[in-house]
Amino acid sequence: MNINQKSINHLRCLSAEMITNANSGHPGVALGAATIFYALFKDHYFYDVKDHDFMARDRFVVSAGHASALYYATAYMFNFGLVENDLKNFRKFDSITPGHPEYGLTNFVETSTGPLGQGVANAVGMAIGQTTLSERFNAQKFPVFDNYIYCFCGDGCLMEGVAQEAVSLAGTLKLNKLILLYDYNNITIDGSADIANAENVKKKFKAMNWNVIYVRNGNNYHCVTKAIARAKKSSTKPTIIIFKTTIGYGSVSAGKNTIHGKPFSLQELSSLKKNLMVNESFSLPKDVKDHALKTTQKNNAAVEKWNNMFAIYKMANPELYKQLVAFLSNKQIDVQKLIKDEIINQNLSGRDANELVLKDISQKLPRLIGGTADLAPSTKAYIGGGGDYSSINRKGRNIHFGIREHAMGAICNGITLMLKTPSFCSTFLTFSNYMMPPVRMSALMNIPVWYMFTHDSYKVGEDGPTHQPVEQLGSLRLMPNLNVFRPAFTKELYACYDIALSSSCPSAFVLSKQTLKSQLANFDDIKKGGYVLSGENGKVEILATGSEVELAMKVKDILESQDISCVVASFPCLEEFDRQPEKYKHDVLSRGDLLVSLEASNDDIWYKYIGKDGLKLGIQQFGKSGKPADLDEYYDMTVSSVVKKIKKNLNLVNN
Repeated sequence: MNINQKSINHLRCLSAEMITNANSGHPGVALGAATIFYALFKDHYFYDVKDHDFMARDRFVVSAGHASALYYATAYMFNFGLVENDLKNFRKFDSITPGHPEYGLTNFVETSTGPLGQGVANAVGMAIGQTTLSERFNAQKFPVFDNYIYCFCGDGCLMEGVAQEAVSLAGTLKLNKLILLYDYNNITIDGSADIANAENVKKKFKAMNWNVIYVRNGNNYHCVTKAIARAKKSSTKPTIIIFKTTIGYGSVSAGKNTIHGKPFSLQELSSLKKNLMVNESFSLPKDVKDHALKTTQKNNAAVEKWNNMFAIYKMANPELYKQLVAFLSNKQIDVQKLIKDEIINQNLSGRDANELVLKDISQKLPRLIGGTADLAPSTKAYIGGGGDYSSINRKGRNIHFGIREHAMGAICNGITLMLKTPSFCSTFLTFSNYMMPPVRMSALMNIPVWYMFTHDSYKVGEDGPTHQPVEQLGSLRLMPNLNVFRPAFTKELYACYDIALSSSCPSAFVLSKQTLKSQLANFDDIKKGGYVLSGENGKVEILATGSEVELAMKVKDILESQDISCVVASFPCLEEFDRQPEKYKHDVLSRGDLLVSLEASNDDIWYKYIGKDGLKLGIQQFGKSGKPADLDEYYDMTVSSVVKKIKKNLNLVNN
């Protein structure tokens, strides 16, 4: 047996042994796709095992995250820093080899994967980021950023809508550095894939402007590595390599759906090892180790060659290098210095204010790119003067994602992971439902993607209940590790950006279509997420967000005209308020005998602040098509209605 085949067989058995030891995992893909992983790592994957943040490295996304055992075993073989004990701790609590790859936990993992299809879209985002770097900073004879984005995926990944949305955009954008390694075994958990999906993948990808390579025997090392080499030559299109493989290769259950997620018994594992001529347990024979070490040494030499090239690049292109350093800089932005009185003193809608503030922020953050799901003229989440990103303008800072909300979020995750900076995406708040999986992955990975959701309440009016968000604010706030901002006026929006820029987690900016009245407030107070906007102490304290702050102020005027003292507190970010010291929170929430929450949502989180004796005023039902004033009446969100409910609670209805 030649050394390549021997190495592949040891990868298969090592992966299977990890799964049996954990009594949990997915041996089918580990056995079937071992040749693909081996060929990629041995011959193509450009990486620095000594510096996992090496900026010119290739990216490898394991979209089919259930292949994690194979991923870790391959990394172990090729000296990525894992040790035998890490393999034995596969899927065990607090190990660095969890059940699915986790970004920030295992140092060579580029993105967290597991929800099928998300990784494909992440890879598209990384490919966009790669072109952003290469177009700006490569120079003649100095291909500083010439890296590839490899993405391993399976039948399940490509059935997911998020993947289909993303690959369609990738073909349009001609992201030729993107290579999909498709493990085509035609088996899913339920059985043969064609019971639910009989499409012609080759024709479909060709129609989406992809380069398509078919490998009849995906278990043949030479066929696999040659196909990857061929894919790297594509100059105008992304490439999908369709590897025809056998799930559970080498086992008694090869080709059967039952092998997908069923660990081998010790007897079955012994039989597999015998079939593949493997004797070792949780280790590799010396000749396999030495063979892999040659690849590591070759890659180390390639990295050293790149470092030498980069040293010359700095001297030959001093201005370009200076721009690169500035581009990659993480210098803190002083948002307060960006505030313009002529902007904050205007009555602006949330989306109009955001357009102005986003432009100012983007000038201080040159890596910031993003876009909308075909809604730039409406959400106004657009970097003025930044140009449009396309296949002929890689320097454009505004991406037209098309009507692909799900992929848009997941692609922005990839952009942020690639450029190590915030990216942004935007749609209407009611359509945030389409994007919750990537929002969740942003939060899970703790990466600063900015989700800009406009048309934040029923005041979108005539578009009707399909476009009037009710439950979305509550859904977003339920997400751990996500800042949810709902500013009531432009100065609050500036403060929300200040919080977002000082956070590593993602942020959801919830912005109004309707005009918001400017208010006087202290910037440092706003930055605490919740603060007293008006009043000192009173019979009533109203806690409000967004457009309901203006409503609260009007209610306050009416109550006080009737000798009912009132305080208004604004809460642009409940998450930031929760991070404040207990003394501060108590001070803000103890200004009135009756605490009233006022927000155009059905979010029950307000009971956390107003208590069981407080009065929660919000929206509990879907709306109707009509003018905003009519809907104010329908939802009982008028000044007179709110005043009446507060007085009734105080037993003052007849006063």
